[in-house]
Amino acid sequence: MILPGRSVPVDGRKRLKVGVVGAGMTHSPDGREGWAVRAHLPALKALPELFELSAVCTTRMATARETAQRLDVPHAFDGVEAMLDALPDLDAVCVCVRPQFHYQVVMAALRAGKHVYCEQPLGVSTAQAREMHELARQRGVRTVIGHQSHYEPAALYMARLVHEGYIGRPLAFGHSYFVANYIAPRPPHRGWLFDARAGGHPGYRSGHSLERVMAVLGSDVTAICADMAVKVPERRAIGGGLIRSDQVDNMNYLLRMDGGIMGTMQTSFTAWFGTGNRFELYGTEGMLTLVSGDSPQAWDKQTSGGDPTRGASQLYGARAEIERLLENPTAPERLQKQFRELAVPDDHVWVKDIERSRATFLVAQTWVAFARAIREGRECAPSFRDKLKIHCIWDAAERSAATRGWVDVDYHGL
Repeated sequence: MILPGRSVPVDGRKRLKVGVVGAGMTHSPDGREGWAVRAHLPALKALPELFELSAVCTTRMATARETAQRLDVPHAFDGVEAMLDALPDLDAVCVCVRPQFHYQVVMAALRAGKHVYCEQPLGVSTAQAREMHELARQRGVRTVIGHQSHYEPAALYMARLVHEGYIGRPLAFGHSYFVANYIAPRPPHRGWLFDARAGGHPGYRSGHSLERVMAVLGSDVTAICADMAVKVPERRAIGGGLIRSDQVDNMNYLLRMDGGIMGTMQTSFTAWFGTGNRFELYGTEGMLTLVSGDSPQAWDKQTSGGDPTRGASQLYGARAEIERLLENPTAPERLQKQFRELAVPDDHVWVKDIERSRATFLVAQTWVAFARAIREGRECAPSFRDKLKIHCIWDAAERSAATRGWVDVDYHGL
């Protein structure tokens, strides 16, 4: 017997019906200023064997109808409750609204027994994140968070190699993320990005980096020493004027992890012409390095390919040949940079018809993983539980920045 408001088992042969919340055609001729329109909708449309894009939802019927008409979506709604009431056979809800509205939309979907794909952060507080995680667990639904880079093929392969012992026992790492999101001139409608209340945790922009480190290592952060700051309190607004900010734009973390692994993480959103991601990992028997690939061609908003990332990531690695080094001793300095690019196996690439340099590709990879988890009745990484862990790390980071010292991460209840 299926209780009201609980998830219904999914027939593995049927397409999953999805409603996308936050899919308005706004701020550009084709709506591509919105993440849902430029990434999620094309990704779902590219996977017709898995999904049926049933509905789009915004706060205004006019924008919802415009999106539905342009992208041939059957239903349009101006409220999540109206969508859930009218379409009880929806299997999943995609939540792609501003962070301060995540809680309201996610909780409505969970109460209706729907599987939920929510962009990050999970809420504007750890309390909200915990409540959403608990309700999802009670309802028995599957969840996934929008850390799409989790499903970058090179990152998946890196995690696999670590698990298989390619580098031996992990010892130390360094992760950096340098981008210009919070220093370049931005349009006025992006002003919410610079409002600390909109994101909740001061360090919420470090979420993607934290998830990557923990996913690849298969290890939790146990303690943190953090420093965070607003380095650029204002930038020019496109069209005139200034956008002022009280949102943290630079985060520096020292991290201790399970198994004695230690590392550093620097996340800077004020880096002109930044190099993007770089993740170096060293173990007792070798190393792995994941870096952002070359930037793709300029984004044409009139195309339907989604928006670009900073290029498909590339993986480099090297293993130590101890016996050879004992027979033919080599100065440590001569070992530096003796690594090569590693070819990523095809079994980590599930989406074949979207350029890997575009964000739509990673979103589609995540939707494929989510569909598999729903059909198999298991958790999908990164789940709400995984994200709640990151909220707990942010709590510790705030305490650390305030006290100027190390703070243990409290994962109570997990």
